[in-house]
Amino acid sequence: MDNNTSQDRGSNSGEEEIYEGTDPELQDLPLPKTDSMLYLILNSLNQNIANFNAYLKFKHYISEDILNTELLKRSMGIHRDFSALFLHTKEELVFIYPELLEKAERILFKGDVGADFIKYTCKMSKLIDDYKNVLYREGYLPDFKRQLFLTDA
Repeated sequence: MDNNTSQDRGSNSGEEEIYEGTDPELQDLPLPKTDSMLYLILNSLNQNIANFNAYLKFKHYISEDILNTELLKRSMGIHRDFSALFLHTKEELVFIYPELLEKAERILFKGDVGADFIKYTCKMSKLIDDYKNVLYREGYLPDFKRQLFLTDA
């Protein structure tokens, strides 16, 4: 909603109203830079993978309904985040790692209905690890392990 629309609504009622939702002052914020966007996506992806693995690890202590719901949520989050990461970085990696991108596209966009989402998400997690290694190798993300070794020496 733009400022003119909100002003028109406020002036029609004769008195100033408070609208919940979009803050007019925040509308002119620039979009995040790609680097910070990659970090945001990766952060969310890592968190969802960690939560997914934690639920799997403690599945014997959680009721089946809650477990299925939480695992499905995490699986969908992993799929969403990896799709976003893939779409942000795919263009630059197409000529360098075509096999990996083909494999990622197959797993992300094959759309099997009724597939075991736990096995599917575990496969996706392995592919995500390979993809993250490629991103580190190509310089999209700093290799924190390597930096730690350099600072300790």
